[in-house]
Amino acid sequence: MSVFVPLGRFGDDGTAGPPPVSREVPYLLVSPPVTDPTTAYHSIPYLVGATRAAGHTRCGCVDANLDAFEYLAAPERFGAALEEARRVRAEVESAPSPTRRDELRYRLSLAAEGLDATAAREAVRIFQDPELFYHPPTYAQAVGVMGRWLDLLSLHTPVGVLDGFSMRGKSGVNLCSTADLADQSVIDAVARPFEGYLDEVFRRQLLDEPWEVVGFSIGYTSQLPVALRMARLVRAVLPEAVVVLGGTEIGDLVKYTGDRDRLWQVLRDVDLVVPGEGEAALVGILDAVRDGRPLSGITGVMTRDRADTPVVYGSVATPPAPAYDVWDWARYWSPEPVLLYSPTRGCYWNKCTFCDYGLNTDRPTSPSRERPIASVLADLTEARAIGRYVYFAVDAMSPRYLRGLSAALAGSDLDLRWAAELRLERTFPERAVGQLLADSGCVAVSFGYESGSQRILDLIDKGVKIANVPAVLKELADSGVAAQMMGFTGFPTETTQEAYATHEFLHEHEELWTTAGIGLFSLTPGSIVAKEPERFGVEALAPSRSDDVRRYLPWRDMSTGEIHWPDGTDPRIPQEYVARTRRVEFDRPWTGGIDSAHTLLYFGRYGRALLPEPTADGEQPRVRLVREGTVSIPFASVGGLTDVPDFFAEVIRRTREDLPSTSDAFEEWLATPGSSVPGRSSVLVLTDGTLIETPDGLDLDGDGPLQQALRLMLAARARG
Repeated sequence: MSVFVPLGRFGDDGTAGPPPVSREVPYLLVSPPVTDPTTAYHSIPYLVGATRAAGHTRCGCVDANLDAFEYLAAPERFGAALEEARRVRAEVESAPSPTRRDELRYRLSLAAEGLDATAAREAVRIFQDPELFYHPPTYAQAVGVMGRWLDLLSLHTPVGVLDGFSMRGKSGVNLCSTADLADQSVIDAVARPFEGYLDEVFRRQLLDEPWEVVGFSIGYTSQLPVALRMARLVRAVLPEAVVVLGGTEIGDLVKYTGDRDRLWQVLRDVDLVVPGEGEAALVGILDAVRDGRPLSGITGVMTRDRADTPVVYGSVATPPAPAYDVWDWARYWSPEPVLLYSPTRGCYWNKCTFCDYGLNTDRPTSPSRERPIASVLADLTEARAIGRYVYFAVDAMSPRYLRGLSAALAGSDLDLRWAAELRLERTFPERAVGQLLADSGCVAVSFGYESGSQRILDLIDKGVKIANVPAVLKELADSGVAAQMMGFTGFPTETTQEAYATHEFLHEHEELWTTAGIGLFSLTPGSIVAKEPERFGVEALAPSRSDDVRRYLPWRDMSTGEIHWPDGTDPRIPQEYVARTRRVEFDRPWTGGIDSAHTLLYFGRYGRALLPEPTADGEQPRVRLVREGTVSIPFASVGGLTDVPDFFAEVIRRTREDLPSTSDAFEEWLATPGSSVPGRSSVLVLTDGTLIETPDGLDLDGDGPLQQALRLMLAARARG
């Protein structure tokens, strides 16, 4: 069931004054770790815009993700992390029989080699520098430091949890399990790297004001564990405060957790849950607290005694502009701000049979709603005072709306640079949409082309003819607009030949796109495939008993009997096929990651090529933050040490055999003696922390041309 709730307090232009307020309710909104520190998510600015207009102005906003990583980047703390890694390395080297856990930690400890205490702070400064940021060799140094830093942080978390500035759904902690999510010791283990920040900084922020409402905006699964730890801290410091959780991940948690008792055990320190769009709900909460009314019965808000609540879809036509001024944009890890803005919500197509996104009930995603273009221009005029780069965070705009918005931007003096995810509309070439997009400031478009097989596209109900796609891409390329391509293999009934066709389409038209990513199909409970399995020749199966947050489902192909699991990669596709779609070394949130802030900035500087032409002499970094070099280790082979892929093979095995896959289930495996053999070998530690075993007597240290060439050769061989 869904409900449409207009925020009726605002005039048609969103400028009507707030109602009389009897008293101010002090409220705090928090964006928790772990997520992208290069820009701010847009949920809190939208919430504050709505609450300000409703008369609630005593607000504090904390980007705890940014704060926490800044806290950890300080030389005294980053230096302490380096010393801890060296202590771990010495400890494992002296152990008579290292365990698998020891060997995993040993590998991580090698990330400290070639770094000093200022490396993290200086890497952030490179990201913020308007010239060094755009110098790829120097930029690569900063990204390399980040990769090593996350390895060092992983020394203090359960195995395999951190995945860049994100978290894996299943690792040493199972984020698909209410048993793990409700276990405070497990949550503490995940949040351990941030405990200093929480105790020294966030606790103080909680005492800055007599906050009556503390809300956490949780857009990603990777934010959930630390948010639960922070909610517990709020409960201890401010026992009378109303604790609220909302955001896309909370909507998913509610949607995919069938047992409401187990859900509230996970959320034991939470009073209210907003599983849908939050503006009207937050205004309702603040009104109720201000007026001393009960918190039960607020539209769009779940309580313990109200197990289910309709998903609320708010109007986007009349509410006020998002309040981007809540953040200090100079602190984010980019040389200039990249703002997220949503001129529309929902998907105008809303038919794709694989889709199960966000605030949906009976359709793949939420219904399409459009903000009047005049209001969009007014919003963006305010936003332009902060920055000129905007990512339109939308599901899919209709072609009519896209053309109208682009024409309005092209005719304005805003001089924006923007990108968005759009549908592959066959009318683009005949209506010269590419040039219109370019004139409006569009630098890149992301397309879900999904498959290179027309039969699969028809099963998906994509509404796209693959034969028309090259002309659409050429229209954009001729206008200088970059295309970012997204697809997947493994859709039900797909043949091996059809899976190959998805890659081959990109190979055949590689001059028309810039970045691409091809994943593996996963079946989600709310998709049309899961709701109508017979239509697609599948049987949806129950997940492992540990996975009672049913984010993904295994399924059986009824024609072959083969069971497909939501993990891994497509074994049918050779590595050389995959490698041809990866043109840039880095992934999100760095340059090369589809729709990342850094990628958008690079498109703005260098056009659809994304990167400048490399110099003939192999230009060196202007700032050296990390030094590659060889390390002598007391093991016969670094490849003989237990590695993260070994651990994930055990995670997959336990999941597929329906064995427990919660945190404590792996203790025996981790405590088993590892596979190391005493001896002596040399290991090259690359910039990003990758370990490569090197031949004895090979001199790889130093910055001479020969050493650089040898390191590049070994790195290329190791990466396939």
